[in-house]
Amino acid sequence: MDRTIHPSVIILFHLMQVKELPVFDVLVIGAGVIGAAITRELSKYNLHLALLEKNLQVAQETSAGNSGVIHGGFDPAPGTLAAKLNLQGRHIYENEWFKELAFPYKKVDSLVLAFGDLEREELNRLYNQGLTNGLQAVELQILNRNQCLILEPNVNPQVTAALLCTSSYKVDPVCLTTKLVESAILNGAKIFLGNKVEYITKVSEEFLVGTIDDNLQKRTYQAKFIINAAGHYADVVAAMIQDKDFTLKARRGQYRVIEKTERGIINDHILFMVPTIHGKGVIVAPMLDGHLLAGPTAEEGIAKEDTRLITMEQFQTIGEIAKRIVPGLRVEKTCNVFSGSRSICVETGDFWIAASSKDQRFIHVAGISSPGLSAAPAIALEVIALIKAQTELVAKTDFVQKQAIKTPTVE
Repeated sequence: MDRTIHPSVIILFHLMQVKELPVFDVLVIGAGVIGAAITRELSKYNLHLALLEKNLQVAQETSAGNSGVIHGGFDPAPGTLAAKLNLQGRHIYENEWFKELAFPYKKVDSLVLAFGDLEREELNRLYNQGLTNGLQAVELQILNRNQCLILEPNVNPQVTAALLCTSSYKVDPVCLTTKLVESAILNGAKIFLGNKVEYITKVSEEFLVGTIDDNLQKRTYQAKFIINAAGHYADVVAAMIQDKDFTLKARRGQYRVIEKTERGIINDHILFMVPTIHGKGVIVAPMLDGHLLAGPTAEEGIAKEDTRLITMEQFQTIGEIAKRIVPGLRVEKTCNVFSGSRSICVETGDFWIAASSKDQRFIHVAGISSPGLSAAPAIALEVIALIKAQTELVAKTDFVQKQAIKTPTVE
C-alpha cells in the first residue's frame, strides 16, 4: 500500500494551521534588475505587491555579473522582442529613470572596431540594422581608421574602421536594482529576502507559493498573479505548475577588472570587438568607479549553479582579446574578476515574455539575455500590459516618482 502523502494534502494541512496568510495582488519572483523593474513600475498602481528573492541581497545573480551597458539598440536582430524593447527601454531610461531614480550613470559612446574587410562589412550590417531597429541616423556613424584613432589613440593601429554609436550609457546594475527596489518599497511594495520558492499550487482563484529560508523556516504567500522573473531558474519555477512552454540554457561570461592606474589608456568610449567574429562582443570599457572592464567570454553548456564561477583558461582569454583591442593595456594590473551569465531561451533565442499556457495569471519573463539591462524598463511595461489584459489596474494618485530617501528598510 502506497503511504506517500500527496503534496496538496500537506499544503492544505499547513493552511489549516495558519490563521492568516499574506494576500497579494501580484507576487514577483526574483529580485534581479528585471524583477525589480517590474515591481517598481507596478507600484504605480493600487496593488498589494510582493517581491520574493532567494538570496539575502538583491541583484546577486545575472544582474551582478553584468557589463552595465545600456546599449543604443543596433545589435539585436530586427523584428525580435529584444530589438523592440532595447530601444523602448533606452528611451525610458533617458526620459524617466535617469531623472527619477537616484543611481549613477554616464553617457559613454561605443565603438565597434573592425580589423579587415570582412569585419568592415559587418559594421555596415550593424549600421543598417540599427536604422531598421529605429535608431536615428545621427546616432550612428561609420568611421575610417584615422577618425577612430583620433578618438582613441591607443586602440590597435591595425583598426580599419569603426561603428560609432552615440546613444549608449554606463550604469552600475546592482546599484540600479537597489534603487528600483527602494522606489517600489517607498510606494508600498513588500520585499522578502532569503525566501527560496519550494512549490507553487493553486487553490480556488489564488496561487499559494511556499518558500524556505536558510534556517529552514517555511512561509506561504498567496497571490492573484505570479510574475516569474527568476532568471536562470525561470524554467524551474515554471515546472512547479507543470509548465514546459520554454527551456533555458546558460551562457557564462567572465570579466577582468583592471586597476584605476590604467584608466587613462582609453578615452570615454566602450570599445567592442565585432560581436559575431572575435570574442562575441568582448569590450574594454571605462567603469563608473574609475576602473577598466574587460570581457566577457562566452561559454556554453554551463550548469545553473556554475554561472558565477571563474576559470583560469578564460581569465587568459580575456587578457588576450583585451590586448588585441588596446595593445598597450597592462592586463596584469587585474584587481578583480567576476562572472555572470546570459539566460538563453532555447526555442527562440529571444526574450520570452508571455502568460503561461497552464494559467494566464502566471506570467513568464524568461530568456532575458543581452540587451536585458537596456530593455528592463520596457520589459516591465510588457508585463503590465499582460496584467491589464486580464484585470483593471488603477493608477495611484500619490505615487512618489522621485526618491526622497536613501535606503529604506527591507523586510
